Amino acid sequence: MKSLISVFLFFFITTMAHGQMAHGFEIGANLMNADFTIDDEVIDTKNAVGPRAGYVGEFHLTQNLYLRGALLFMQKGFKFADETWALSSFDIPINFGSSFDLARDRLQWFLDGGISTEYNARAITKIDGETVELEIGNGEGELKSLSTGLNLGTGLQFARLLKFRVSYYTGLTNLINTEGADKWKNRYLAFSLNFLFRK
Repeated sequence: MKSLISVFLFFFITTMAHGQMAHGFEIGANLMNADFTIDDEVIDTKNAVGPRAGYVGEFHLTQNLYLRGALLFMQKGFKFADETWALSSFDIPINFGSSFDLARDRLQWFLDGGISTEYNARAITKIDGETVELEIGNGEGELKSLSTGLNLGTGLQFARLLKFRVSYYTGLTNLINTEGADKWKNRYLAFSLNFLFRK
């Protein structure tokens, strides 16, 4: 995890020194679900809601092309019957994007996409109000500490300072260490506000 954060910080310190940079913070929520299979049975999962918040930075290659990175704490997971399964992670998404002027500098539409690397810090399941910790490690049946996924974001930017952002994420990694057919791959639809400050 420390090496991932170091790479992230190096990338943005370097870009801040050599180009136009916007940075700030993001706060929002994930409407989360998952593809979940246990003992060859596909579970009919339901949506749950989890928080997301953290630092965001954008390096502008041109007036309308940018690289976007973030270090976000968030929750992913799902509901099933009377159970809630939740995974808390630190995510580092790196996206390439473009913005399109709708009203000069007052309003833009943006679209970006890329890959996310995640450090999974804690996993729990809640059953009838009781919280059970899930093991994260390399053992059979334990959850993986590192995962990746693809994400796509779009929304509106106001005065190049405030963004209303809608993001979709689908996991590439099966979170369960197993040689069998068990599977847990997260996905979510996120709604967030980005507050940006320009260099």
